[in-house]
Amino acid sequence: METKMGKSLPDRMKDMLDNQLMCDITFNVGPNKSPTKAHRYMLASASPVFYRMFDGPLAEKGVVDIPDVRYEDFSLILQYIYTDTIALDFENVGGVVYGSDKYMLQSLKDQCSKFLSTNIDIEHACTVFQTAHDFQMKELEEKALNLILKKGRGCLKSLDFLHLSAECLQLIVHSDKLVCEEENVFERMILWAKQRCEEQSILMTDHNIRQSLGDLLYLIRFPCMDPNFFTDEVSSKCILTLKEKDEVYKHFNDKQTDIFSSKGRLSKIVRVQRCKVDTSTIWGYYGLDDHCVDFQTSKDAELSSVLLFGSEKYSGSSEITINILHGCSVLSTKQTKINSISGQEIYEIWLEPSVNYQTNKNKLSQAKKSMKYG
Repeated sequence: METKMGKSLPDRMKDMLDNQLMCDITFNVGPNKSPTKAHRYMLASASPVFYRMFDGPLAEKGVVDIPDVRYEDFSLILQYIYTDTIALDFENVGGVVYGSDKYMLQSLKDQCSKFLSTNIDIEHACTVFQTAHDFQMKELEEKALNLILKKGRGCLKSLDFLHLSAECLQLIVHSDKLVCEEENVFERMILWAKQRCEEQSILMTDHNIRQSLGDLLYLIRFPCMDPNFFTDEVSSKCILTLKEKDEVYKHFNDKQTDIFSSKGRLSKIVRVQRCKVDTSTIWGYYGLDDHCVDFQTSKDAELSSVLLFGSEKYSGSSEITINILHGCSVLSTKQTKINSISGQEIYEIWLEPSVNYQTNKNKLSQAKKSMKYG
């Protein structure tokens, strides 16, 4: 290799790694045992685990198998050891955190924590929470849990929710601060249990769903549900025993149940709607001017999301700007894109962070749309 004296040390180290020059250790990485080479000196200087692996009478000499780390993630870890730089995303951060913890690379683990903390949102909050919980990242774990509780309905709807461990799910659903209707908690936990059934290749029967939930079932606050929902969606299934169903119906008739908590969760979601959907008439919006909602509250509250009406016929992508105003002052702005599907009635746009507002102080919610509704 031609020496390039103008290059920085990290660049020279990266060249040595990328071109596999003068390497003295080979790793077979991942389930496919994909080979990659490195330098024992570099690895031992960065990690006490690698130091012990390569030093002493029992030191590894030639080939080391690493079946529990993906090849792509291990390559990123090597790159960080050689250059102190890494490109993280939600596809690789879990594997990199695992590798940094396994090989005691604290600075890399801190980089992962910083990435997760900076990029935490409704869609990824459950993955961040699970990762932080698994690897004892306490500050990040608390931040992620607080977001999940505050944005409960949105976070529970995310795909990541279905892949939470039972322990993490317990921490969420046990909380009085979870902002989510109990009907939604039930529906999402049923889907979570069905995911467990699928992973274990067992039938998704009511019996197996209950077995998958285990004691988590008793964290669902069935007495807090709408009685009609309980009758139609819960009692009609065999997930609860007859005695458990009877206890819930007794509660609906003002008799306390000792099986399920009837304590309402601390926070409630309040929906401010322009109008209620009336299927006998058609409501439409045909202009391109600003569309506004003016409202007051009788209690101090937080505005967490805005609901937008869809269209019976229109399908397509639309750019939307939502401004939350107090008088002429802009308190919050949200720019987003929605993929409209014909026939879908409502789209929920989450505000991050939520907007705090005080009793009897008017706020104006203004949505600018680049599309017509019909």
